[in-house]
Amino acid sequence: MSTKGYPDYGAESHSTQCKALCLKIIQVLVRVLLFSIVATCAVLSKLSLISLVSRLNKTIDDIHRASDSEATLHNRAAGFFWQLLFIILIPQFVTFFRTLLFSVCGKQSRLFPWPTPKAIVVGAVASVFEVVAMTTVVFYVLPRLHSIVAILALGGVFGAQAILDCLEWCPCCVRKGYHKVHNTNGNINFNEKEDQTNCLTEDCAEGRSGAWNKFSRIIAMFLQFVSVILLNIYASLLQSGPKDQFLVGCAMTLSLLSLSVVWSSKVQQESQKMAKMTQSSNVTHIRSANTNEKNQKPNVINEKEPILPTARFKANFINAILRIILYPFISYVIFRYVFTNGSIDPWCLHQSCSLSKSFQWKGQELTIFLIQILSSFFGYTFMWISCTMVLHRWGLALPLYLCTPISFAVCAIFQAHQDSSSFYFSKAYSDPVALGVAVVAGAMLWIGQILTMGVFVWKKKNLILAKDAAMFLTPCYDGVFLEQHTMLNRKVERREMWHETITPTFVDNNDESRPRTIFICSTMYMEDREEMRRLLSSIYQLACHCKEKKNDDHFESHIFLDSGANVTELTYFALQLFSLFEETLHVDALHLESKAFQRINTPYGIQLSWEVAEAMPIYVHLKDSAKVKKKKRWSQVMYMNYVLNFRVKENIRNLRNWGVQGERQRATAPYNKESRMDDDNTFILTTDADIQFTPESATVLLDILDSDPQVGAVCARTHPQGSGPLYWYQVFDYAIGHWFQKSAEDILGTVLCCPGCFSVFRCNALRSVLDTYSTEVTSASEFLTKDMGEDRWLCTLLVENGWKLKYCAISENYTNCPETFNEFFKQRRRWISSTIANLSLLITQASRFTKQNENVSIIFVLFQGILVFSTAISPATVILVIASGFSSAFIVSHSSILAIIIILSFLSIAYGIFCLYGNHLHQLDMAKFASVLFAITMGVVFVGNFKNLLYDFITFGKHYLPCSINATSEMCTSQNKAEFLFPITFPNMYLVLFTVLFISSGLFHLNEFSCLFYGVWYFLALPSGYLILLIYSIANLDDRSWGTREGSTGALQGGGFEKIKCLLLNVWQKAQSCFKLGVQKQNTVEENKQPAPSYDAATALSDYTDGREQQPLADFTDEAVSTKYSNVVNEAAFRLTVKLREWLNNNDILPEYAEILEQHGYFNLSFIAGLNIEDFEAMGLKDRGHVLRLERCAQKLAPFNFAIDQTCLGLCDVGTWLNSLELQGYQQLFEAAGYKTRDDMENLKGLKRMDLQKMGIYKRAHLQRLLEGISKLTYLTEDEMRVHQTRSMLEKVPDTDNNDECLYWAEMLDVGKPLRPLAASFKSESELKKGMRSLRNISLVLLLLINMTWIILLYTLQFPKLQKFNLPTKAFEILFLAVYGFIVTVQFCTMIVHRGFTLIHYLAHIDSKLSM
Repeated sequence: MSTKGYPDYGAESHSTQCKALCLKIIQVLVRVLLFSIVATCAVLSKLSLISLVSRLNKTIDDIHRASDSEATLHNRAAGFFWQLLFIILIPQFVTFFRTLLFSVCGKQSRLFPWPTPKAIVVGAVASVFEVVAMTTVVFYVLPRLHSIVAILALGGVFGAQAILDCLEWCPCCVRKGYHKVHNTNGNINFNEKEDQTNCLTEDCAEGRSGAWNKFSRIIAMFLQFVSVILLNIYASLLQSGPKDQFLVGCAMTLSLLSLSVVWSSKVQQESQKMAKMTQSSNVTHIRSANTNEKNQKPNVINEKEPILPTARFKANFINAILRIILYPFISYVIFRYVFTNGSIDPWCLHQSCSLSKSFQWKGQELTIFLIQILSSFFGYTFMWISCTMVLHRWGLALPLYLCTPISFAVCAIFQAHQDSSSFYFSKAYSDPVALGVAVVAGAMLWIGQILTMGVFVWKKKNLILAKDAAMFLTPCYDGVFLEQHTMLNRKVERREMWHETITPTFVDNNDESRPRTIFICSTMYMEDREEMRRLLSSIYQLACHCKEKKNDDHFESHIFLDSGANVTELTYFALQLFSLFEETLHVDALHLESKAFQRINTPYGIQLSWEVAEAMPIYVHLKDSAKVKKKKRWSQVMYMNYVLNFRVKENIRNLRNWGVQGERQRATAPYNKESRMDDDNTFILTTDADIQFTPESATVLLDILDSDPQVGAVCARTHPQGSGPLYWYQVFDYAIGHWFQKSAEDILGTVLCCPGCFSVFRCNALRSVLDTYSTEVTSASEFLTKDMGEDRWLCTLLVENGWKLKYCAISENYTNCPETFNEFFKQRRRWISSTIANLSLLITQASRFTKQNENVSIIFVLFQGILVFSTAISPATVILVIASGFSSAFIVSHSSILAIIIILSFLSIAYGIFCLYGNHLHQLDMAKFASVLFAITMGVVFVGNFKNLLYDFITFGKHYLPCSINATSEMCTSQNKAEFLFPITFPNMYLVLFTVLFISSGLFHLNEFSCLFYGVWYFLALPSGYLILLIYSIANLDDRSWGTREGSTGALQGGGFEKIKCLLLNVWQKAQSCFKLGVQKQNTVEENKQPAPSYDAATALSDYTDGREQQPLADFTDEAVSTKYSNVVNEAAFRLTVKLREWLNNNDILPEYAEILEQHGYFNLSFIAGLNIEDFEAMGLKDRGHVLRLERCAQKLAPFNFAIDQTCLGLCDVGTWLNSLELQGYQQLFEAAGYKTRDDMENLKGLKRMDLQKMGIYKRAHLQRLLEGISKLTYLTEDEMRVHQTRSMLEKVPDTDNNDECLYWAEMLDVGKPLRPLAASFKSESELKKGMRSLRNISLVLLLLINMTWIILLYTLQFPKLQKFNLPTKAFEILFLAVYGFIVTVQFCTMIVHRGFTLIHYLAHIDSKLSM
């Protein structure tokens, strides 16, 4: 155990062992289940096919022997023909519709290139040969063969692939093929200049130069051809005449050979070569590994290269059409003129019988046909799922290995019990020689099949959730040769090494992916100790995970702390962070002699770095607000630029020399500093400072990014943590937000917001939007999109630039949620305004979004518009729901319902007006009061509706349940005459509907089902969340404060009440000042020592850290300074390095103000930081324009940091304490008053303003600093002691020089750069404020008009004809169910689809985790 009871990562516990055991059981069950399903489907597909052709052959024999009932037998034979034809055609139709929807129709058709003319010709010729060979096999060869031999003969389609493998395994082909790469046109080039001896010296136990591989290819080719010869011998032994012997043997040999050629990898690739595409879309970005020629850069990202290296979809679309046209005609010819010698016409063209009689399937024939169709389709589907889950060995390779032996055994068993079997097969052998020849031939075919493809199918391992193009050569399957076609269609490693784009520098024998680099970038501001501990503990777990797995992925952690440094000093929150390192990261921050530790004074502040668990470096960037812009968006811009333009290049250099551990390979290619290599394989994991996550949560997000290069970002499932009613509300709100909204966006198009609390972004995607994301705010609407919701705006830019964003439900993280009402409303105010602003941007510019992003369609935009509309009318909806609930639950007249609607509408308008003029705190107090009243009202409505619901069901049961159970004969008679009545009323209807949907959704999320229990409280808080909160948010659109951990910016924002109060207080203070000046002129110097009127420190002081409204201090001039002060105080000690006059000059402020400010003690900028307009006016500064500019500049200064030495008693003496407050000039005054030693510090706690004035301290800035410092004095706690020790040790650490990094940051903070803090002009600030107010007013008017129109329109419309069915007659009741019911239903359906993909991902992750 570590300190404070936190367990070490990796410590075994009983719960951990139980969880591991459960996961192991799940892994075994999933493997067994996949194997069973695929093996069963493959065996059933083969046996049902053989059974049908056996029945066909038996029917033909019966026709030849029959003397009567010939028409019936002809119809039956024709029926078998159509069944076999549909077995061949259905997979072609599946391929046709699949390729049509994915590559031809829809917005994504531009992503799929068309094949070249040569490829079209090759595909057409191959399709013709495939059609002729397939129909010959199905309609001539298989019926002529015995059932067992037919099962074995299906494995003879690997001959051409075996020959191709033998040719490619020759030494010259190896030396050439190893260096094949694709150029940008998709053609293959050879690098003849490479050292050809490289591949010969490779350790290729599983590669091409292995002796066993060469030998196995030759054996496979030999077995394939010998087995074909043996099958011909079998045919000669079994047939009756020499003509039949020759025809069957030749047909079988030529057909199987033709299919093997058509399905070989070489022919498939030649038929799918793509034509040259126009680069019309910048959506997709993939890696390109160029050769190391003189004029080429190694491994440079080609951002304009299309995502698909072949035209597989459109080529197979063309081929499927051709095969669909040819199959009926070629099948007709083979069946009628070859198999039946013209005796049977399956199309009934020359017979009196109707074609419809050929389709009158029934009984076992229909069952066997359906079994074959369904087993082939689901067998292929589950094989695809197995490959997606990287369970190919259990769901594809092993079932296909055993399919032929199992089918052989089952067929033999069925032959022994032919009478009791549903399947019909040929009779048992009477010739033992023929039986022996067939079994030997079949065994040789099976062994050749395993050697040709089985080994590579077993070893092939694709990425989790890989796309179909990465797993299979063609997007189709075959119902006749399901097993063999799937093996040949599988993309295996040996072909990828020749024909796919590869990167020789990073090739790994067992892994097809290159090492990934993941930067964990976290933003901090003023988090408490527990929140910081959660993040650091998660980082440590991830570091230990990386060390344990020993993979090639490189992780780095970067923490960016706003206001973490003040010049060269560390602020309290920075020290608090470092004091947690030993406890959480197991890094001793107090012993910094390790070489892994560095401290660098950078142009933006201070950077410190450690190494965690000997596996992950962690960098802490302490931002100085005077040097770099603060707030979260600029921290994001900072780390994005840093990672993309500096760290990526540094890590490429380091990756070349990365230490070899275990089987890790060292990269040897040269480093090119100008290249942007690895952008597509480098990711940024963004986190908030209070987030908690597991290593698995981070790695599963990378699975989705690896599987699809079009995905630019992936977000996770966030769980709130906290306590209290606000926490209960957010638990349910977060749950339905992810269950419904995120899932719907993911399935219908793209996720629109990947929150920065925990999401992974592809660096390639971020680079495409970084310049736009770094722009300044120029209008009110831009402020809402950019600064109120930076995460959503970043995602909007990514979507606009063509990237797809995904949601991964199995990646979970936990964050602290607001627990107080005020903080919750402020946070949601920011979220609501930014969400509406970004969605409005998407809707108003829909044409541009749909044009540039293939995943955004008009339907998707319309759905988002419906969501925005439903949000806009939510106040009216809440009012109507309450009124409708009262009318349903209680006996209320129509006039009373109207009165309820009018009263609620009037109260809502009144609250909106109050928000325009009232103080923020008063607005929130009013919102609290209204929320409580509405919750009580909703409780009454809920109870009344529940009572009414029970009554409805009881009434329905009495009227409509069977008479023998519920009623007398008289009731039954009246019941039969009564008209149908709808069972429940409308309010109960939507209550039941939403309850059923939520419970069903909870069943799909069993691990989160407990979230539904908070739904009752969510229902009670509906008016607060959808009525009061929306009004509050729109009415405060002009509030530019962040909302959490930060107060409001700018001048006083409270409205008229506070302004009047401050004005009266200023008048009173001025009167006191004038009276004091008159008395000072008349009295002696001793009388001048009389103290000014006292003020309570709690009300006089300003809290600059949280931005609370400040009360102006009393004014004291230099005449009020006593002789004792003049003789004792060292005024020069107050004039520090940062000069006031220089600062005023840089900000274009009147220089004469310097003298006034210095008179009041503002010698140092730290005293000016945070002052507002009232403070400056109280000092006599009257020019309002310059005062406003001075206020803006003062608000941008970093607030004074009260360190541990200044706030904890017993750490220092009075002189040191005054020095830390930058008031060392008063040391003699305090010593003269008896405050000198460390023990005297405790006595300072009782000092008031009057006591300080009696000592001779009158300057307002100094009084304010001293009173604030005295108010913060407290006894040292254990945590504060750690902070103090950390500070003491870090101050002793010398700086480390890093010229490259300092030069980079100096360039980033140069004049004109986005990160450089610049003073905003008065004009732009005033215009922004004016624009914000105008936007607020317009939004409020629109909100009022939309909701009032909605209420009036829906209340006045009626449908009296529905009254007799007990359906609602008010339009608002019907439309409410229509609008919200439609939204929830669509989201529910998409949620089910998303849960299916999530299940696949979860099971794949479990197997991958346990297999490591």
